[in-house]
Amino acid sequence: MKLLKNMDLKLISLAIAAILWVMVTGKEYRYGDFNIPIEVTGLPERMIIAGRGPDADEVKNSTVRIRATETVIKNLDERMMFLEADLSGIDVGHQTISLTSDMVRGKPPGAEITDISPSVLEVDIELKILRTNVPVIPSLLGKPKEGYDIYDSYCIPPTVSIQGPESVVEKIEKVATAPVRIEGLTSSLVQPDLAIVSPGRRVSMSHQTVELRVEIGEKIISKDFSNIPVVTKGTRYEAKINPKTLRVRVKGPVSQINKLTRNNIKVVLVLNGDEPLQKNLRVDNPQLECVPRDSFPDVEPERFSQGFVDLWLTNNLISP
Repeated sequence: MKLLKNMDLKLISLAIAAILWVMVTGKEYRYGDFNIPIEVTGLPERMIIAGRGPDADEVKNSTVRIRATETVIKNLDERMMFLEADLSGIDVGHQTISLTSDMVRGKPPGAEITDISPSVLEVDIELKILRTNVPVIPSLLGKPKEGYDIYDSYCIPPTVSIQGPESVVEKIEKVATAPVRIEGLTSSLVQPDLAIVSPGRRVSMSHQTVELRVEIGEKIISKDFSNIPVVTKGTRYEAKINPKTLRVRVKGPVSQINKLTRNNIKVVLVLNGDEPLQKNLRVDNPQLECVPRDSFPDVEPERFSQGFVDLWLTNNLISP
């Protein structure tokens, strides 16, 4: 019979075919789950992602299940893979993008993507806007030492430009620096390269740091003194003065005001020396003089009981 002819050769061929079939189809396949990043591409320049997911939390990664041989699964480096979501042509609003296996980049040959979780990417797309000249406000913690005050605090530069989602940027009226503690200080503070606190999600700033300057000095207080004598300066003649004394309110640093007594103060009428004699004169703007001046350099008059003094210059020369 022809069927039995060359049976030996047929059996050998059948055995070889069986061996090849086992080699090709008999490989053991495995499944592996890999966490890979989602990379967004193609987003128009005038738009920005304001948030991802129903709660505006970002979904930065996706888990893909891969079916492949055990060798491939063991040697697969998930750092070489990512999922590319192309947003070109997308519109403003809440959008849902399906994530599919053909979006996976870096997949090894022979590997099959069987599942992607999450299978959709939810994004909120907004217009990107720019806002300039937003004030940078110093954030100061604590107070200077007792008896000292903050006279000024400011940043250099004083403003920043911000850019980001319209819904966020339009609500930002100012930004703040990172907190700086001034508790117990007695002198001014300069702090360069102080960080600005991020004002919101996905908001960028024209610069990230500023120089902070805080001017600290003694507290300025006021004190009243009564019956302070009025004297003349700049004339050689004796004068009759009305009134002879004034009530004076002075201001200055605590340490100087606390040492000041009425014996250290006088009201001075400054004359130019050519005023007419034996004639009624009215001198405006009396001046304050503190002696010794070196002990009270920062004491200034705040108010006199009146802003003028009447004067009569006599013919009598002032005794040397």
